[in-house]
Amino acid sequence: MQKALGIVGGMGPLATANFMTQVIENTDAGSDQEHLRIYVDCHSQVPDRVTALMGGGPDITPAIAESIKKLEDMGAGVLAMPCITAHAFYSKFVGHASVPFLYLPDIVAKSCMNDFPQKTAGVLSTAGTAKFRILLEPIEALNVPHITPDQSEQDEVSRLIIDVKMGKDMNKIAEDFCKILDAMMARGADYFVLGCTELPVIGNYCQGKYEFLDTTLELAKASILACGGRWKCEG
Repeated sequence: MQKALGIVGGMGPLATANFMTQVIENTDAGSDQEHLRIYVDCHSQVPDRVTALMGGGPDITPAIAESIKKLEDMGAGVLAMPCITAHAFYSKFVGHASVPFLYLPDIVAKSCMNDFPQKTAGVLSTAGTAKFRILLEPIEALNVPHITPDQSEQDEVSRLIIDVKMGKDMNKIAEDFCKILDAMMARGADYFVLGCTELPVIGNYCQGKYEFLDTTLELAKASILACGGRWKCEG
């Protein structure tokens, strides 16, 4: 029997919609009835994660705990949260969950190791995720070769993430993003970890020479399998 998926969302709203779309598009289902039951709390009022992580804003734990309760009360049997930066607070809010809560940074690191063996990852994320090594710690624990943006590139990535949230011109955002990718490829990156939920949205506008590890897609795969569904790309 399949479990219902509960999405702790709203961080940001467009990224949440993208994650739900990834789950649906990548579920091997022959009818509506074979898809997962999904509950979504698009809790856009969760305080800013980067500000909270840097110590300049309120703790996000109470808001996440509220989402967990709502989703479990609705019937969620597995929880997933596409926002990577919010996983910095995982140890504080996971205790509020009585059902499995997937931990995205470990999922991403294992995908790097399995899908891109011996290749060098360019790890892109929010400033908070980068500073507190939310993705880098599990990546390094698995000895995955990687590089990170320099400070000016990180500042530009942070700006582009905000531009997506503000609904600015995606073609211009993608053009600026590709400049960062080109610079990191020149320094040895073979592929790019899109380590913020807004970055796969930008990646959809980038064509051609770039290989991406889409963290939203990886979480979608893990969510489908954890709920007892079948991932469409399974052998």
